Amino acid sequence: MSLIFLLSFIFILALILFLIKKWANGPLNTNKKDLTGKLIIITGSSDGIGYEAAKDLLSSNAKVIFACRNKAKTEEKINELPENLRKNAVFIQLDLQKFKSIENFVTEIKTKYPKIDILINNAGMSSALLNKTEDGYLNTFQVNYLSTVLLTLLLLDHFNEKESKIINLSSVLYKSSKLTYGDSKYLNNYDLMDKLYKQERQNPFDAYSDSKLLVLYFTQYLADYCEKKYPYLKVVCLHPGVIFTKIFNMEKLFLKIISSIIKPILNCFAKDVVHGAQTTLFLSYSDNKDLVNGGYYNNLKLEKYVLKAKDEKLRNELVNETLNILKSKYNELDYISLLSN
Repeated sequence: MSLIFLLSFIFILALILFLIKKWANGPLNTNKKDLTGKLIIITGSSDGIGYEAAKDLLSSNAKVIFACRNKAKTEEKINELPENLRKNAVFIQLDLQKFKSIENFVTEIKTKYPKIDILINNAGMSSALLNKTEDGYLNTFQVNYLSTVLLTLLLLDHFNEKESKIINLSSVLYKSSKLTYGDSKYLNNYDLMDKLYKQERQNPFDAYSDSKLLVLYFTQYLADYCEKKYPYLKVVCLHPGVIFTKIFNMEKLFLKIISSIIKPILNCFAKDVVHGAQTTLFLSYSDNKDLVNGGYYNNLKLEKYVLKAKDEKLRNELVNETLNILKSKYNELDYISLLSN
């Protein structure tokens, strides 16, 4: 009797976990079309949701630029693709922890390709170790936000003028950001930012939430600008879902131990990487007329911003300071000056 009870319990538990996983994964995108002739750049596409998005877009005949840091790893992943997909997959090195790498990447794109159709700013990082990049910024802040802004602005004059789009990956965790008025002083000062997360808040992972709110603010800001300057260009952002990819790898030993214990359980409540790519794909395949400029999408649908995300005064303070940082380094970019006015 006890064996029957145990087997029944295991079956019911497995069924519940299966249904939870199915719910957590969310819908699959069915909005597809032929993308022959389209050039799409995806940052951080050597694994995870970026790689899954790249495979799907390649299957629709797009040419996809794998904009990644690790050449050997990315080329190995490209070589795993079927030949019919591999022929349209191109690796171009891009390290978002180095501004120089972004400059080189943009130069190569503009030299080799007359126009781009879609830029998917997919790459991101989350780290308990708040290191300084060679450019002098907090690594999480630079990779997730500042370099995304720089890459986007350097490519802004190179989009297809018939129809094109910029897709930024934010996160639902933007809602937990504690950024407020006056915090623009942190953006150009590694020491202040390091102190903020390690001493004042005592939570280095707050840097991730803050960076995702900044991505959302930049999306709104740039969308407003493009309405007037580049009407053929739509700018949107999205939450891909909760996905336990390598972005959540822990460097410290005790965090690794905790992660290894709870991760199998949490995975039941998280999306797999295929489903995590679906909103990116939905936005990539959608016609511009069907998208809301500056919109935030989740599970293939437009989602309302929380109150903080509607704070234009805070948004303008933080984005304008970002643009001032970049303007001091790239004063030849006239449109950065225009954006910050």
